[in-house]
Formats: sequence, C-alpha cells, structure tokens
Amino acid sequence: MLSSRFLQKLSAEPFAVGKRQKSSNRYQLWADHVQPYLQRSGKPIVALEFGVASGLATRTWLSLLDQFEEWHGFDTFEGLPEPWKRGGVEVMKSGVFAPEDQTHPFPRIDSYLDPTWHRGLIADSLKTFKRPSDNPLFVLIDVDLYAPTVDILSWLEINGRKGDCVYFDEAFDPFNEGAALDEAVVRGLKFRVLAHTGSALAIVLD
Repeated sequence: MLSSRFLQKLSAEPFAVGKRQKSSNRYQLWADHVQPYLQRSGKPIVALEFGVASGLATRTWLSLLDQFEEWHGFDTFEGLPEPWKRGGVEVMKSGVFAPEDQTHPFPRIDSYLDPTWHRGLIADSLKTFKRPSDNPLFVLIDVDLYAPTVDILSWLEINGRKGDCVYFDEAFDPFNEGAALDEAVVRGLKFRVLAHTGSALAIVLD
C-alpha cells in the first residue's frame, strides 16, 4: 500500500512530472541511472553514505565506479539507535543492522579506496562536517528513521550544490525518510527525479 501511494505521489509531484524511470530494485536503479549520471560529470566524486550497516552498499559502489576520490560513511555501527516505527507501529527494534562481526568496529572494505568512517549519531557527526570538496557529491540515505533524515537534508540545504545526486532507500515511507523529504520541499529544496523503484528514489539537486 505504501509503495502504491508513493508511486501515485510521484506521478503528481511537479519535480517528478515526466520522470517515470522506474527500476525493479535499487541495484538496477544504481546501475542503469545513478552510475551513468555520476560518470557523465567526468569529475572525481565524493560519496557521503548515511546508514552503512555491514557495508554492502559501500562495497557495491566501489566495485561499480572507480571515480570516487573520498568515501565518508556515517553510522552508529551499533544498529538502529531507536526503534523504526511507521504510524506508531514498530517495524524494527533498536539495534537491528548492527554489524555481525563484532570483532571489527567498522566494515572491512577491500577496494581501491579506504572509506573514512564517522561513528555516532548523524546529528552529532554533521555538526562539524564540512563539504569535503567542490567536486560533485553522491549522497546515499539509508537511515530508515525520520530524525536523522531531517539532519541530513538540513545539512544539504546549506552545503548541497546543483548537480549533487541524492539517493533515498526508503523514500516511500511517509512517516520517516519520505516525511523528511516532503518537509525539505516545503522549506524550498529544489531537485528533479532521476529514477525510482517502488520504494527508493534518486534525485539531482537544482
């Protein structure tokens, strides 16, 4: 039901009119739409990943694209800091998505680039985090919860630039990531839709 509402919303929103590039899953969306978009810039890319968990998205992207000059991962690395709820109904308990390998504080990434990890609550980490460079940003948001999504979008409203690409893993959730995005639009965030699935959304800042 939430997915159907999300797709209906996209069909009506001015920023998504005519952009019906629907993918079956996030990996297809990444490979068919986000990766080509990032490559077209011809510039090194700085990635900001919010919600790292086991590092699956980190590994996937570092294998897809050799264009990243920096990778910053933000997470408690202890799982969800609070229960994930939708309309007061608990979807997952706090602590879910904690790393399975407790012997290592951060995911082990075997790649051409060593990520920089920012451990703790996103609100705290972003207080002193500055945009790393003038090169394009690729921002992955997979935090599930409302409050940290608000913090990320508030940071982007100040530090984001035209052409930066932002991916939401649960944009269809009207109580969390989706709600935070709606509020950012009301505050004046401008963007266009690059592509979407039934739950995820990739946008480009205007």
